[in-house]
Amino acid sequence: MSTYVISDLHGCLDEFRTMLDLINFTDYDELYINGDVCDRGKRPIELLRLIMAHKNMHLIFGNHDVWLARYAEDLIKGKDSPSHLRLLGGDFVNWIHFNGGLVTMDQFMDCEYSVCYDILEYLGNPEYYKELQVGHQKFLIVHAGLGDRWRLGLPVCEYSENELIWPHIGINDNPYPDVMMIVGHMPTFLYGKQYENRIIHGRNLLHIDCGCVFGRTLGCVRLDDLQEFYVPSTCPYLE
Repeated sequence: MSTYVISDLHGCLDEFRTMLDLINFTDYDELYINGDVCDRGKRPIELLRLIMAHKNMHLIFGNHDVWLARYAEDLIKGKDSPSHLRLLGGDFVNWIHFNGGLVTMDQFMDCEYSVCYDILEYLGNPEYYKELQVGHQKFLIVHAGLGDRWRLGLPVCEYSENELIWPHIGINDNPYPDVMMIVGHMPTFLYGKQYENRIIHGRNLLHIDCGCVFGRTLGCVRLDDLQEFYVPSTCPYLE
């Protein structure tokens, strides 16, 4: 049995399936998806349903998953009454039109009601971080890090939802010397060209969003031995 972490799939279903084949993922393994299953890519709802169907795949919420969870019930209402969606505020518009949520919304609303309610129920019990130990190593899996207060070294349970899903942290922003933190959220190429298409190793901190939906690669790490796996993106290359 092995434990893997991947992040920021953003609807990249084909690359995800290729990765599962590459790591020889079985029912005896565990996979943690460190946020942002939805939005931007081509097949977010199909990807989410695949994850939902596997008890050994665990979603740690990212900001894009929070958006879908926040508006899923409104989208169900919108299936019967499209005018309902026009009443929603600026945050909904920001998600749909400026953060890749339109493809998620369209595919969600094309689903049968039973599927929509299954997704609503699945997203109703969010996890924003996961602490676990593999072998002798302790890990903290959290989508975006710990925000501006990371230097305080507070227990992770004292950080707010926004601090766990939104900030852009530095390469070494981990306050826990005996815990390896694993984050996504910010594609590694944004830290510099030298980090393009690969996982960044900071100070006891792995940045694993390798920018698949932006045309780079999909990265995955096996926690048992920290071996890295990569699948080339089929998405258009975006600066």
